[in-house]
Amino acid sequence: MKPFLENFLEKAAQRIWYGSSQDPVGRVLSSLLSPAQALYLLGLRRDQAARRARRKALPVPVVSVGNLTVGGTGKTPLVRWIARYWTRRGVPVAVLSRGYGRRHAGSFPVRVSCGGERQALAARYGDEPVMLACGSDPVPVWVGRDRWKAGMGAIRGDRARVLVLDDGFQYVQLARSLDVLVLDACRPLGNGRLLPAGPLREPPQALQRAQVIVFMEPPTGCPAEGVDWSALRDKTCVRARPVVRGFLRAGTGESVEVRDLARDGVVTVCGIARPQRFLATLKAQGIASEDVWIFGDHHRFRPTECRRVLQALRRRRARWVVTTEKDAVRLSPPLLERAVFPLLDLDFGTDGPKLTARLDALFPIGN
Repeated sequence: MKPFLENFLEKAAQRIWYGSSQDPVGRVLSSLLSPAQALYLLGLRRDQAARRARRKALPVPVVSVGNLTVGGTGKTPLVRWIARYWTRRGVPVAVLSRGYGRRHAGSFPVRVSCGGERQALAARYGDEPVMLACGSDPVPVWVGRDRWKAGMGAIRGDRARVLVLDDGFQYVQLARSLDVLVLDACRPLGNGRLLPAGPLREPPQALQRAQVIVFMEPPTGCPAEGVDWSALRDKTCVRARPVVRGFLRAGTGESVEVRDLARDGVVTVCGIARPQRFLATLKAQGIASEDVWIFGDHHRFRPTECRRVLQALRRRRARWVVTTEKDAVRLSPPLLERAVFPLLDLDFGTDGPKLTARLDALFPIGN
């Protein structure tokens, strides 16, 4: 019942927040929730004022990567891209994360360790920190509620000279050298309303705090809607598109050819905020799934659910479970053996130099 409810609520939220402006049901539901915006905004202002009153700074540059809306904008791939950029330049870097969804959230920050089963690691540290620390481009990741303490741990333990603050736009109690905001290129502000009537964590005016705005496109591209470009003239605006570098077996890291996936048959499993983007990515690769299982974001897969997916594989006579890299770390070992995921990178096209120039300004070559 719980997975069904998660899926239902996820679909309802997407319809209300990102559905067509011509959808009468979505408009009515959003209007009914509108009075709650005032209460949310009041709580937000009090919370942020309290956070700013205890603002602290770290002794190295901090790049915050965040979003203005709830989930699913491509923030984590950008965190990985920025961390990899610094690593390739020979600059020690670490990622700071809250560790969303972890079960053992102690008061002290911890460095993500990659020893043990991925499902257990995800429960301990959170799925995204494990994906970043133990994936194809590993980077030191420190998780903790207090990101200043986590940052000091990274500086002392990993000698980090640059820190990337994951999901940091609303974490205003930590000073940052650069604020990078990720927005959906198709519907950057959704319906333009605050939670719960819309997807906005903060009012649109908060865009002014960012220095860099990355508009994340789907595989097919789209025009940006609802953006006041005149208000962004002093911002570095870049467009990015996820690209598939290949498909990897989740359990071993071995490469799997797309033609093999298409030939052997697949069942799709995902528990992310915007599953339609993942499904569009698979479609663009020519992968047609025999069965699609969609769960809520950060869903913890139960043994019974994993058994049902394995039964679906046998029933469909399919070989592979295609999932996201983030979901893969939460799968049980029997399902992990059959799981593959697309390894995503980002293509900035001609906008790439604009972003790297901002990063280089924080840490010039030779420092």
